[in-house]
Amino acid sequence: VDTEVNTPFPLADEESRQTVREDIAIIASSLQFINDLLRSMLDMNRATSNQMHIEMAPTDLLRDVLEPVGTMLHRRGDAFEVIVYCEKNLVVQTDRMRLKQIILNLANNSRKFVQKGFIRLSACEIDGTVKLHVEDSGPGIPMEKRKNLFVKFQESLDSLNQGTGIGLSLSKNLA
Repeated sequence: VDTEVNTPFPLADEESRQTVREDIAIIASSLQFINDLLRSMLDMNRATSNQMHIEMAPTDLLRDVLEPVGTMLHRRGDAFEVIVYCEKNLVVQTDRMRLKQIILNLANNSRKFVQKGFIRLSACEIDGTVKLHVEDSGPGIPMEKRKNLFVKFQESLDSLNQGTGIGLSLSKNLA
């Protein structure tokens, strides 16, 4: 009795391996979204109930905030440029993680609307005040939607209804 079955290895060809890689990327992205959503909801709850723990420390805006966020935004194949500009050694006293969270939330919002062009992250000191900017070459926000931009659980601004309506509200509370 011949019990040997000649079954090809399921990942023997490059097409099969690529399909599995794409499936894994989708799963990883979904898990990251769920993780981010849960963290944002916890942070929102802490912020609105004045239980947010803030750790103030000297923070180099270029090295500790803008460059890491710029790196997180960049994905291979994007048709837009991520531009980071900041004076060297621009150091402020802030909660580094929370400031990075604010800038990342704003930048991820830009990412949804920019197909080509740029997203610019910048910081500068003007008359003793440090100003941070997240700018993009996207279509802009319609005037009628601007008043609700930072409202919790607001209707999504994009046509694909991406997002939860938490990120920008949380950013405002953190700021």
